[in-house]
Amino acid sequence: MEKRGLSPVIATVMLIALALIIALIIFLWAKNFIKEVPQKFGEPVDRACAQVSIDAEITGDIERKISLINRGNVPVYGVEIRKKDAVEGSIKNIATLPTTIKNGETGEATIAGDGSDVSGEVIVYPILLGESKSGQNKRPYTCGEQYGVPLTI
Repeated sequence: MEKRGLSPVIATVMLIALALIIALIIFLWAKNFIKEVPQKFGEPVDRACAQVSIDAEITGDIERKISLINRGNVPVYGVEIRKKDAVEGSIKNIATLPTTIKNGETGEATIAGDGSDVSGEVIVYPILLGESKSGQNKRPYTCGEQYGVPLTI
């Protein structure tokens, strides 16, 4: 009884191909869990937040507005204005300025509603426009807590 088996070379090639296919499947599966960090000036966008310098001032008694001046080296894509509720501890977005403020330029945001229900401390957070590594997608990135500018209404 003569049996023919697989040659060791073919078996080795098949094992290597199987290992590569499994590695590719794991890579594609894990890629969905890792988010791409947006870039600004070739580095992560959160580092560019340190170069942002915004001066903010509240104007108006009835219709409250926040005047902004960008004194930093980075153009600001917009700002988010949030109020922290002292009782609940929740943070509520009360205004957004979606206009780009370049270096040295000014902008103005109106607080939602008539502004009469807003009192206490509000915080202005700069929004930067980050790019993907390929440079094809641009997405807004709101800078973190340490870069917020507190104001008292």
